[in-house]
Amino acid sequence: MSEDILFYAVFLGQILLISFYFPRKILGQMRYVITTYPPSTYPKLYPKSIEFYEKALRNYRIVNQLILVAGLLLLAFLVAYPRSGEWDGSIVLACFMVQLLPVMRLDLSSFKYFRQMRKANSRTTRKAEMQPRRLFDFVSPALFGLAIFVYIAFILLIIYIDQFDFSWFGSYWNIVGVTLINLFFAGVVVWRLYGKKLDPHQAYEDRMRHIGITVKTLVLISIAATLFVAISVVLKSLNFHSPESVVMSLYLQLIAVIGLRNYRLDDINFEVYKDESLAT
Repeated sequence: MSEDILFYAVFLGQILLISFYFPRKILGQMRYVITTYPPSTYPKLYPKSIEFYEKALRNYRIVNQLILVAGLLLLAFLVAYPRSGEWDGSIVLACFMVQLLPVMRLDLSSFKYFRQMRKANSRTTRKAEMQPRRLFDFVSPALFGLAIFVYIAFILLIIYIDQFDFSWFGSYWNIVGVTLINLFFAGVVVWRLYGKKLDPHQAYEDRMRHIGITVKTLVLISIAATLFVAISVVLKSLNFHSPESVVMSLYLQLIAVIGLRNYRLDDINFEVYKDESLAT
């Protein structure tokens, strides 16, 4: 029973953190931008009418509220009806994927937003950034080395556990899966380092800072993902099935906390979006 209570508490934390706390923080920052940097003074920030963005914020809030209510109802159902706990991990993961939908929608719409911004940009000249960008300009060798160490340790762990011939053990497919995840992260890092500038007005310092945040975030998520798979394998090999769903929920919440770093808007140089006739 105590294990069930622990699961309920951690799952409730996931629901409130990702569908209540984070949306409020993101909406608060966006509303701060609209209030502090209005279209009349910062027209380059709004390729569409302000009503369009107000509607988008309302939709984001409503969708998160619906997901929050659905998550609480799901938790109430799990508490009220007896269950084996076998599917708790799948339920936690499925809920997390649904919780991510509004944020994924924001990320995808940002590409369209920047495309509209480039289309509305009337400048005929472009500033080239001549300074080369290198990986260790954005992430410390120690943190990157830790990610490599964790990955190698994970491989050694899989090789060690494989000798016990567990029927459930995916053997070297675990290594393949984790390797593919890390290769995906590496691809995103390369794209952020050398890809085309999305925002035509973005200040150089802001771009460098955002690249740094993305690179560090992905390295941290890489470490967390590898450790999560390793912990899950160890728990299952020791026949500890109940904590798996708790560990998964805590891991997903950690991923959400790390990922929220990309949604800070209070440290941006908004002067680049100002009406040039008003710029000082």
